[in-house]
Amino acid sequence: MNALTQPIRVIFNTREKGYRAKTWVASIAIFTLMAGDAVRYSIGWYGWGAVLAFIGISSMTMFFKNQPMLTLRVVPWPLYGLLAWMGLSTAWSYYPFWTGLATVSQILTSLFALFLVSRFSWRHLLRVFANVIRFILGASLLFEFVAAVFVRGPIAPIFKNYSGDKPPAAAFYWTQGHLFSGTRIQGIVGNSNLLAFAAMLGLIVFAVEYAIVGTSRWISAISFIASGLCVYLAKSAGIGFALVAVAVAALVSILAEGKDRETRHRYYRFTWAAAAIIGGVVLLYRAQVFEFFGKSPDMTGRSGIWKIVLKMIGERPWAGWGWISNWVPGVKPFEGLVVIDRVPYYQAHNAYLDTWMQLGLVGLLLLLGVIVLTFIKAWRLAVRHTSALYLWPVLTFVGLLVWSATESRMLIEIGWVLLVLFAVKVWEPEETLEPRGRSPKRVRLLARGPLGSRLQQRKDR
Repeated sequence: MNALTQPIRVIFNTREKGYRAKTWVASIAIFTLMAGDAVRYSIGWYGWGAVLAFIGISSMTMFFKNQPMLTLRVVPWPLYGLLAWMGLSTAWSYYPFWTGLATVSQILTSLFALFLVSRFSWRHLLRVFANVIRFILGASLLFEFVAAVFVRGPIAPIFKNYSGDKPPAAAFYWTQGHLFSGTRIQGIVGNSNLLAFAAMLGLIVFAVEYAIVGTSRWISAISFIASGLCVYLAKSAGIGFALVAVAVAALVSILAEGKDRETRHRYYRFTWAAAAIIGGVVLLYRAQVFEFFGKSPDMTGRSGIWKIVLKMIGERPWAGWGWISNWVPGVKPFEGLVVIDRVPYYQAHNAYLDTWMQLGLVGLLLLLGVIVLTFIKAWRLAVRHTSALYLWPVLTFVGLLVWSATESRMLIEIGWVLLVLFAVKVWEPEETLEPRGRSPKRVRLLARGPLGSRLQQRKDR
């Protein structure tokens, strides 16, 4: 490997004051927000609340002791506007108490994301997310193996999420023990779609970790394989579409680096045109496409949910019904609004429709403003910097945006943390980034791959 392709090694200062404390707090929080059901099913709602209290107090103490104004100043105005609009919607909300409570929860979750922005570098964040996802996927595969081999059947939550002695439907089980039956698995997160999302994030972070030598390469490689296995076993069509978008974004961003403006924009025009054509084909042949993923043509009832949500949007199109994030059981008009196979649903299964329904067109435009500004900044960072490290923000963001067309999880828990984290951190000054290399990242990526290694060995003979 010559000087042009030699990776720039960045070493963590693990002796930095508070390094271990902030890393543990961030890791526990990210696990709790990514695998919330695993925490609630195992230690109950009170235990889950105690964990959240610990996370909130610890992270806020560290955040406000570390010059918080430096971070608060770079928060983009559409994000401030969106949070303010959530709070203002209490005035016309159909359920004002829950809107106020949901707004407070949204602000606290946003503050945790700002703690990550202020106290962690991009590389340190990658390591924390990689380690948490590694644990979730490894524990999920082990959990499913125990259910399939030793229990030989479903496992109910330790702390029930239903009334009665037995779960009223299969969806209420922690896992159904389908590891070897060809049916979707749920893992410790208790939900196939959430497991697939964690696995998709794993594919991104472990690939980047491998490229930048973030840890032993064999650990990254095995973790990447485990992520792919979990994606396959979880069988999520929404994640399938998201992964296609992530792969295209990765290819285009790597090829565009170092090219002149006209060439870059030619790549972008071709990509958007191809995306429009593929989207049209999927829409026309959706029955065959969804059947390939083991889904019904209506995406397992999603089209029916969307029709109900669109009807509600039509009743309050401009200001919405009031912010509530995830629909709260027992609160009108959501209680009994969507029930499929005896299972009630408490989200629109589309983050954009959910925002429109709750916050009206004004709220939707503010959310889209946050998304557009964040994507532009994250894309420029990925294309202009020579380190593969800066691919993971834009690729994760693309995956989150596409997945949000079939899930509303971007509005709560880890989805909202990722949105706020990227929306703010991409605005940090360039001097906070790692040094640039002397060659485009594609040169070093090829040099570090198996083919590159063989070519280098021949050259050295």
